[in-house]
Amino acid sequence: MSLLRSPRPSSTIATAPLLAVVISLILAAVPLFERIAGWVVAIFLAACAARLLMNRRRGRLPSLPLKVVLFGLGVGGIALTYGTALGIEPGLSILFLLVALKLLETNSVRDFQVIALLGFFLALCDLFFTQALIVWLYAAVIFVLLTTTLVRFHRGPGLRSFRRSARTAAVLLAQALPLVFLLFFFFPRTQRQFLLQFSQPLTNVGGMSDSLSPGSMASIALGKELVFRAEFPDGDAPSMTLMYWRVGVLWDGDGLIWVRGNPRFIEPRPGQFGGPTIRQRITMQPHGARWLYALDRPVSELTGAQYAPGGYLQNNRSVIKRMQYEVLSQPENRETTLPDGQRVKALGLPTRISPQVLSLVQSWRAVHPTDRALVEAALHYFRTERFIYTLEPGTYPGPDPLHEFLFQRRAGFCEHYAAAFASLMRLAGIPSRVVIGYHGGEFNGLGKKKYVIVRQSEAHAWCEVWLKGEGWQRIDPTDVIAPDRLSSGLESYLETRAAADPTAIPPSSVAVGWREIRREARLVWDNLNYQWDLRVLGFDEDTQRVGFAQLGLDKLQWIDLLVLVSFFIALFLGTLGLWQRRPGHPVRDAAGRAYATFCRRLAAAGLPREPWEGPHHFGTRAAVRFPRHADTILAITTLYTALRYASAPPSPTTLQRALRALPRLDRSHRTSTPA
Repeated sequence: MSLLRSPRPSSTIATAPLLAVVISLILAAVPLFERIAGWVVAIFLAACAARLLMNRRRGRLPSLPLKVVLFGLGVGGIALTYGTALGIEPGLSILFLLVALKLLETNSVRDFQVIALLGFFLALCDLFFTQALIVWLYAAVIFVLLTTTLVRFHRGPGLRSFRRSARTAAVLLAQALPLVFLLFFFFPRTQRQFLLQFSQPLTNVGGMSDSLSPGSMASIALGKELVFRAEFPDGDAPSMTLMYWRVGVLWDGDGLIWVRGNPRFIEPRPGQFGGPTIRQRITMQPHGARWLYALDRPVSELTGAQYAPGGYLQNNRSVIKRMQYEVLSQPENRETTLPDGQRVKALGLPTRISPQVLSLVQSWRAVHPTDRALVEAALHYFRTERFIYTLEPGTYPGPDPLHEFLFQRRAGFCEHYAAAFASLMRLAGIPSRVVIGYHGGEFNGLGKKKYVIVRQSEAHAWCEVWLKGEGWQRIDPTDVIAPDRLSSGLESYLETRAAADPTAIPPSSVAVGWREIRREARLVWDNLNYQWDLRVLGFDEDTQRVGFAQLGLDKLQWIDLLVLVSFFIALFLGTLGLWQRRPGHPVRDAAGRAYATFCRRLAAAGLPREPWEGPHHFGTRAAVRFPRHADTILAITTLYTALRYASAPPSPTTLQRALRALPRLDRSHRTSTPA
């Protein structure tokens, strides 16, 4: 082991490859910095800088006792920082500490190769925490850089050598792609998804929660993060206005504050619904909660999921990794009865009711005896009383937020209107509840199939009321306050409002064009990510079985597939080996290239090398033919032979230097007697 070497070896690695491998290590480590202690990051970067400095000044490397002491102190510090030395983040911190110490002792070819392999491993660690396409591409760049560095290290110095090393590294990685494809396609799938992630448990990073209060939904809608993508395999996507994605139902309301509560009744199976169905294929991002997304209203039975009170889907476990499922929805509600438990829960009154609020509801009921007519009267009130739809309504800290919202401020976001409307309906004796979820999305039709992108900015809340003979009906007060918000999306709605402001400076045509270019580029990139999720990360056992059936391999046993894959790998490697050894195949290393140049120059002077002729015989013959340059020719031949066969070969630069010393040869330099 390297720790058993002499106590204080000197740094002997060439500066250029050492700098390249240090840069590769830092690039591979950057995505992991947020997961380890800051002082460990500082030690790692300090070790990188110290090793380069010692190499520049030909300094002495740390001794074994010093490295042991540093390791012990580092592990102790990690244990104090995290309270334990076990776990993902402590283990990752110890890994960085070991890499830093290994870098400080790197002074031989073997050490250099080990530190390069550690760079490959750190790049793979990036993929353990996220497998987004951008991270895969980032890791691929690091792989190319490290492979180039290894090739460059063994070839010798020179800028041209680095460029050719990069080309060789790209060829090597391209040659490995067929093997990667074979192993990926035929490797047995025992779990759903290819995804493997080491990550800390999420805690509802998606933003949705079991409660709704003034400002809660607006804070979610300010985000641009991807929530899920929805594809419609049957091509029956509804219009954007009707695209309500149901996430949760809140039963306990007190004015503008609503919570899920603890409904003790069981949600009836969705067998009372009728009308056409809409099939969706949902690919959702991890969020740490149990929400599942579906169009209003889901009717499918999903494995590992159940219906919560209110008719929305909940996974049996927290969603901590990317998940894909298919669900059916029936927008036309055909419920005919309201169970007693739901009725009692849906008529719970607010604890704080001002006389003005109660008087308002009583005035509606006096004029409109039917529930449907009263609902329309309430919507008319919101439409005509100059309510404002805004992302920044401010807080409602008073003792009666509902009264303040309805009669004083009259400014709010979707959660204000949904909560207020549901509270008013309960005061009128109409069962009601608040639904939270998302509305709309952005169509991406750049691929073969159009799908919808739903982001946090589409977060929305609406109300449902129970009408006799009609069942639960969706009532969205936002539709009467800001109808453009539902027809065009929040971002477009805000842009339209900003453009309508008389004090605003209208954007230039260049700004508008640039914004459209950015939007198209964003859609292209999202489509690439979606295809990556579907084709690679979503390549599960079912997809593999379909692929086998298309190739006629579905009847084969796994042992037969193993033999088949082994045969194709052997065939590919054999073909590649024969191609590399074909006659006339140029040598790719620095010594071979220099000697090939030497042979071409002699051939141009009228002395070609015979196919059967070895370097020594050809060099002797060339020295006789060109006696004025015999010493240089023999020196080149000796150096090339030493580079090929000596136990301690010289540097390839000596051969390149000797070749530059050989002047241009022509036929006038030859002897008259052929050798």
